[in-house]
Amino acid sequence: MATQALTDPKSALKAFARRFEEPPSSTEGRLKALQAYLDAPLPERVAHLWRYTDPQAFLPSDEAITRPPGGSPAPFPETLERLLAQGEVSAAVLVDGSGRAPVKLRPELAAKGVQVLDLHVALREKAEWVLARLGSVVGSKVASDGAGKFEALNFALWSAGALIYVPRNVLVERPIHVWLEAPDVQREAFFATRLLVVAEERSEVTVIDESEGGSGGLRLNSVVEVIAAQGAQVRHVAVQRLEKTVMYHVAQRVKLGRDANLLTAIASLGSAVTKSDFGSYLEGPGSSVELVGFLFGEGKQHFDHHTVHDHRSDHTYSNLDFKVVLKDRSRSAYTGLIRIEPHAPDSEAYQENRNLLLNDGTRAESIPELEILTDEVKCTHGATVGTLDQLHIFYLMSRGIPRAEAIRLIVGGFVEPTLSRLPADLSHRLRTHVEERLESL
Repeated sequence: MATQALTDPKSALKAFARRFEEPPSSTEGRLKALQAYLDAPLPERVAHLWRYTDPQAFLPSDEAITRPPGGSPAPFPETLERLLAQGEVSAAVLVDGSGRAPVKLRPELAAKGVQVLDLHVALREKAEWVLARLGSVVGSKVASDGAGKFEALNFALWSAGALIYVPRNVLVERPIHVWLEAPDVQREAFFATRLLVVAEERSEVTVIDESEGGSGGLRLNSVVEVIAAQGAQVRHVAVQRLEKTVMYHVAQRVKLGRDANLLTAIASLGSAVTKSDFGSYLEGPGSSVELVGFLFGEGKQHFDHHTVHDHRSDHTYSNLDFKVVLKDRSRSAYTGLIRIEPHAPDSEAYQENRNLLLNDGTRAESIPELEILTDEVKCTHGATVGTLDQLHIFYLMSRGIPRAEAIRLIVGGFVEPTLSRLPADLSHRLRTHVEERLESL
């Protein structure tokens, strides 16, 4: 079991930072974050956000904590090469255990001032600018009950990452694809990644954030920060297809300015255990957020998703539609919080979580939450947990459709509203994954 004390954390972390040739100011921030992590207790199991998942699952050993996986850089995935060649994406980044993030960026995008950089390179080239934003949405502060502990660990020990910067008034027509290739390891290893997206005033960008791979005793910790300035339009698509041995902790936070708009699309298919925390701070009047997502669990997979939409200004809007499909002995826990601050009148918020259980032995928990501190709002929430409707299956079978195909049609229709919001190539690949998981029914 992991311990909470390193023999010499300061020396270990300085050696870690020297490997990436970071400026001293970055190392100082890492040291503070590591100390906050070491001083903080584990999140309390009595707290509802950790009621269904043991935080010990994401705690690395002392040996793994300052030993990045390392290895040679992986080749660009064939999928990315194809998408670039066909013009389906405007830029691609490969993040892997080597700590390097090679980038391929179309010249016409660079001519507009768009920057897609390895985060280590960005720190060396413009440290002051990056450090003013890195950690400004997901930082290193830890609450007394341990909340934020794993985010602080990420801030201290991220070893690979990317920066995406879109200048004001620039429209990025095709997605920027960030591909995380989790390393294969033979023993316990800890790997932390970070993605920083900065969209300036009235810019528009789609970021595909796709994770796959991993093996053995890998504990993967990822953080995504998005800063959307006034009038910016951002779409963040997060797809997780990690191997079923990986312990995965991910936190995403978005800060939205006046009239900024965010669409977040989530697809969770992989890992052994996932703890996911997606949230948005609607700080500017007129800002809006839409989150659509689905997960499909099989075997003994365990998913624990939390979302929060924090309305901090007036005339803000949020809408959430999260769907869950479970088979075998898989588990899902979903907790969704809508918070409307006292100074956020005339806001609207909607939340819906639907869970479909394909057989006995699965289990789903759904906890919608509302924290409304002003009267001038419109809010609704709903949650359902149910099995396949045998009447629907009978109806399709009575028209000559085999039972297995009938089930595939029903489940496909259940997740289609989410898949239809994704880029065409990605939605096609995910439909294939869903169909493969239904073959054994």
